[in-house]
Amino acid sequence: MLFNTRQLYTPPLEPHELNRHALIVDTETIGAGAFIELIEIAFGDAEGHIVFHSLVQPTFNPLPQISKHLRFDRAELQAAPDWLTLWPQIAALIDNKLLIAYNAAFDRRALAATCSRYRLQSPERGWRCAMQLAKQTLGSKKNLTLEQACSHFGLAGGTHRAVADVNATFNLIRKLIGDGDREASISSSRD
Repeated sequence: MLFNTRQLYTPPLEPHELNRHALIVDTETIGAGAFIELIEIAFGDAEGHIVFHSLVQPTFNPLPQISKHLRFDRAELQAAPDWLTLWPQIAALIDNKLLIAYNAAFDRRALAATCSRYRLQSPERGWRCAMQLAKQTLGSKKNLTLEQACSHFGLAGGTHRAVADVNATFNLIRKLIGDGDREASISSSRD
């Protein structure tokens, strides 16, 4: 199935949009363009809790090569569930939610391409971009990486792993909207 990798502009996050109707998302992928495929996905809520995290076994792309960064363990990816197994839980979670990502254009395309490949319709209500908010707030003319934007506030940047990047995005957003006097940590369980 063909997939158009160019999608409409994703607007910056507005401070009031970080609420119970929103989820922060991060994806890790392999492949490129129409062949992109999710291999990890995490969602955090607006209060700083991870509400979903999973590796995803790639179906159409070979497992990532072992790199000096050792971000992914090949055995873990081989044992991970495939997208069709995870989709019912993800679809229920994101139904009518605003999805916020640091580089929303990338994550939006990755999720859409993966869903398109399986002829699934994603039920989210829209996307907002934390990178565009950072760019506006910091007065930058160029796009900043998550690490660059976080370092401006002395925050730990992401690690190109989904949970760590959701955590970094959450902390950055709190600083950008003036709600993050102290660094919060997204926990994997609700207290």
